[in-house]
Amino acid sequence: MAGALALTAALIAVSIVSSSTASAATIVNEGAPPPKISKVFPNRSSVVSETIANPASADDYWTPERLASAVPAEMPNPSDALDIPDFASGASASADGGDFTPGNVTAFPQRVHGKIFFSVGVNNFSCSGTLIDSANQSVVFTAGHCVFDQETHGFVSNLIFLPGYENGVAQLGAANGASVFTTSQWAQSGANAYDMGVVVLDQPFEKFYGSRQIAFDLNPKGLNYTIYGYPSKPNPPYNGEVLQGCHSGFAGRDDGNGNITPYPVAASPCFMQQGASGGGWVVGGNYVNSVVSYGYCDSVPSTCGFIFGPYFSNAAKSLYVQAGGSPAPTIKLKSGPKGVVRKRTVNFQFTGSAATLLGFRCRFDRQKEVACSSKISIRRLSPGKHTLRVWAVDQTGHKSKKPAVRSFRVVLPRR
Repeated sequence: MAGALALTAALIAVSIVSSSTASAATIVNEGAPPPKISKVFPNRSSVVSETIANPASADDYWTPERLASAVPAEMPNPSDALDIPDFASGASASADGGDFTPGNVTAFPQRVHGKIFFSVGVNNFSCSGTLIDSANQSVVFTAGHCVFDQETHGFVSNLIFLPGYENGVAQLGAANGASVFTTSQWAQSGANAYDMGVVVLDQPFEKFYGSRQIAFDLNPKGLNYTIYGYPSKPNPPYNGEVLQGCHSGFAGRDDGNGNITPYPVAASPCFMQQGASGGGWVVGGNYVNSVVSYGYCDSVPSTCGFIFGPYFSNAAKSLYVQAGGSPAPTIKLKSGPKGVVRKRTVNFQFTGSAATLLGFRCRFDRQKEVACSSKISIRRLSPGKHTLRVWAVDQTGHKSKKPAVRSFRVVLPRR
């Protein structure tokens, strides 16, 4: 008898659990899929860096004569082989326009694209770079070969960043490099797929001039880029003294024998060459998603008009995090129920801001926290009080300091 009662009690318990699980409220994503988010911790094995002992020494070094004598940094050698037919087959049909001159370099957003000067030994060079939204407000993304020299196997010296540069005039001043970063793959083997660099300035230039955001792990197929830089070649039409741009489309991946994964991305049309190194590739209006690295124009003239940059994934993310990382995202509830609700389904919309593409994390009542889109519905609600908590989260895993919270009560009509 006791055994039968125990069995009956167990069956009742199972029935209750199953019923509770079956009737639990469910969050359903109604908006665009959230971006890929992965938390990256500073990793000295994937990033190499150097802190500059006396950044201000660059102020005395850069005389007008030395600035004028600087030559564009040589782009790295392309991979051993390039399968031109396969490479060109992925070109975006929607890209058009090619090269253009952005105009007023002291206006936003042009002014966040600047010219970089540095020295290697007794020689002076120039590159391009872009201010990126960061917690320290001092991060500039550029190419690895603009911060770490492969011939001397060391970091460059006397590095300065000049936003709003034009025709020899630094209209918005100059900031010195306080620390420099690159990927271990670029420093150790010169891998083009990892030709990325970051400069942390000795002044918070983002506070004064603004910045671009940054995006990681995008599917490049079909993307259109606006690429910026200070090219000196080909000359004419370029002389390295004026900010230039390209409206370009994705044109394939360079899987030549000398490259490693993730393979560099190609864009076309864009005829900028030396001097544009490190210039930002902007997608989605304001997100930097690659930097100018190299081209094949000198060795394969039929590829003039194609430009290459590293694919921004975990390596770029690690650089960004170690150089200072993102400020905390913000979260705002755009719409959602409040007070009394007389139905089993409710809808919410969220918005927010972040240095990267923006995602969200939702927790309903005591359920587990889950990834969610900017527009959700919560279905199969039971009568009673309910609470939704939502955090904004960026692509590095950085969450908003506080969640947006909304409580409501479900009261269903009597049958």
